[in-house]
Amino acid sequence: MGGISVNSHLKTHRELEEYFDHSSFQKLFGAISQKYKSLSRIGGTIKLIGLSPEECDVLSGFLGRDCRDRNEITVKLLEVDNILRQSRFDITLPDFLSLYFGNRILSNKEAVLLESRKWSVFFTGLQEQTRTPVTRAWLTELSAGRGTGYRTVLAIYRHNEREAAELLKTCVNAMDLLAQHPDRRQRLPVFAARLTGDPHALDGDRPLGRLLFFGLHHLYRLSETEYGAERRKILFSRAGLEEDDVSSNVIVAGLRVRPGDPREPVFTAATAAASPLLLPLRFVEQPTAWLPAAVYTLENPAVFSAILDFAEEESIEMPSLVCTSGQPSVAALKLLDQLVQAGCTIRYGGDFDPKGLEIGQRLAERYGASFQPWFFNHTTYLNAPRGVRLAQEQIKKLTGQQASWDNKLIETMLQTGKAVYQEVLVEQMIQELILDKKP
Repeated sequence: MGGISVNSHLKTHRELEEYFDHSSFQKLFGAISQKYKSLSRIGGTIKLIGLSPEECDVLSGFLGRDCRDRNEITVKLLEVDNILRQSRFDITLPDFLSLYFGNRILSNKEAVLLESRKWSVFFTGLQEQTRTPVTRAWLTELSAGRGTGYRTVLAIYRHNEREAAELLKTCVNAMDLLAQHPDRRQRLPVFAARLTGDPHALDGDRPLGRLLFFGLHHLYRLSETEYGAERRKILFSRAGLEEDDVSSNVIVAGLRVRPGDPREPVFTAATAAASPLLLPLRFVEQPTAWLPAAVYTLENPAVFSAILDFAEEESIEMPSLVCTSGQPSVAALKLLDQLVQAGCTIRYGGDFDPKGLEIGQRLAERYGASFQPWFFNHTTYLNAPRGVRLAQEQIKKLTGQQASWDNKLIETMLQTGKAVYQEVLVEQMIQELILDKKP
């Protein structure tokens, strides 16, 4: 029988490494390691299959039994433990595995216990640096796995424990400052720069900005909600942090304002000139006396411009238009909210693709009876002159979407398998908006 007995003369650690430097041992101890971790004890058996004749020969020498010409070799962990104890190494199986793999082998139970202790120590260190009861309470809840933002914190912790500690420390510092000065109003970038030196540290796409969002949920005892720009703005504003109010904007044309409102001349002149207006959030947040009307809301800037072009060329009265340029910004939603409150109807037309449907459903849910589809139903879709084949990813997304204003729309799109974009409907839109109203 081939192979080398463990009781051969192995005088040095280097000889030990050389002895076990064979693929048969890598497979054997790899399987044993997994079994030991799962059982948390020396017990059970492992099975090795697909070994080469040479590997079977080597294991025969190690195990002291004939393993040749076997499709499957079964090995008890106790058997290997006894072999190692009785060898010149005089070592237990767990200690050998740690030596073999270069680090301590922990059972799953031991690993969970160790991680739990590390998690507790992690939060204990943070709690010692808090200055208010509310932040200490939040950290206590996070430590227990039930605080708002727990999943976000855990993901950051698993990625980089040191980074998680720094981010949470800074977040808690921010919460303490806000809790201690509840009536102070300040610009978010200024607060972020004072806190970290980086004016963008609390931006919505930064980890610290997300953490503060969830921390403020705890501060105001709110249930955890989906992370989004509008919810974030409202929550931060409640904490006295005002975001930049000029970069969020919305394009409009033809909106009517009641006579006597100081803004009325601006909109009247722009409408007469068929000129669009770019309204920043700062403008929209101030009250305007809108006149009730049907407001045609488009996601597509090119279609919006095409309608303006025609109205300008024909010197025809401009319809009331709002362009969201894709997903509605905070400014766009704020404006649409005001228009609905003034008695306007939101007539939305979007692309017949997942993104267009997503926007439509969002507006339909938000405005209820004040929402109407415009060139955005299954009949328009079927009568469209042309379309583009939907990608598999789009089809997959469509199957989970909803179009509450037309229960046949998504089914029709899935059956037809194409996307239809607003550009191919421009002539029909102009016909309804402008030409049909000519005297």
